[in-house]
Order: sequence, then structure tokens, then C-alpha cells
Amino acid sequence: MFCASLADVFDNRAPGMAREDLFGLIRVTPELDWLLLTKRPQNIRKMLPADWGSGYPNVWLGTTCEDQARYDLRWSVLSEIQASIRFISYEPAIGPLVLHVDGPHPDWIICGGESGPEARYMDPEWARILMCDCGDLGIPFFMKQMTGKEPIPTDLVLRQWPVAA
Repeated sequence: MFCASLADVFDNRAPGMAREDLFGLIRVTPELDWLLLTKRPQNIRKMLPADWGSGYPNVWLGTTCEDQARYDLRWSVLSEIQASIRFISYEPAIGPLVLHVDGPHPDWIICGGESGPEARYMDPEWARILMCDCGDLGIPFFMKQMTGKEPIPTDLVLRQWPVAA
């Protein structure tokens, strides 16, 4: 379940009761994997339920990273939070992203260009470099879309999924 695709569960303005209701639903649906994506990983720890412990086995935590600077900032925060799966949504890709060889790595990377009438261009080479990095590091790579309605180049058609431990 990709939760709140047009919202952010970890936004300061999201009602706390709604978050409590969400985690209640997550607890009673262990057969579903819940993907919680945020631009605000710095809020996650303080907004997780008291019984989070080392994470719920059916919750994947992710953060968006549009370029290298945002990856370096946001991944450094998310990488410190316990979760079954921690992932990066490199969307909209508006600059190159290169994974660091050392340190913890995401369990999954989703890559995609921006959509909409004013979409900024995503260079396919950024996706190729990242896909190679992921292959070298054993990270599943999911190519979602190019800019606007451009077709995905055939060498980038790869849709891998992570496996929770």
C-alpha cells in the first residue's frame, strides 16, 4: 500500500490523530506492506508510534531525493531509523545522484522524471549511472518513468523490488 500518495504522513501539519489511526490500521493488516514516503525524514522518529521498536515488519520508510544534495541530507537521516525496508524515491530527478560506496545503503531505489506540463528534464544518463551503482551494490532498482510522457529507454526498463528480511 503506497500510503498518502498526495500527502505526507510525517508533515508537521498532518493531524496526529490521523497518524495514530494509520498506525492502528497498519498493525491490523500485517499481510500488507505499507510504503510511507516523506520529504521530511527529520520528523519520522518523533512521529512514530511508541511500539515501533526496530520497526514494523510491514512498513517500508522512504524519502524523496531530487538530486545529490537532497540525497546526502535526507538519506543520512533516514539511514539512522530502524525499518524493515528503507528506500529512496529519486523523483523528480532534477540532477544527478551517485551512491556513496561506503556507509549504509538504501534497500531500494525508485527512479523517475517529473510529470506535468512544466516538467523539468531528466537526463537518462543520470538513471543509467544510478542503475549501474545499484547493480554494483546489490540494491534493487525500479525505473518508474521519464520526464513527462517520454518512453523509458529500453536499456533502463528495470523494475526490481526489495525483499524484506
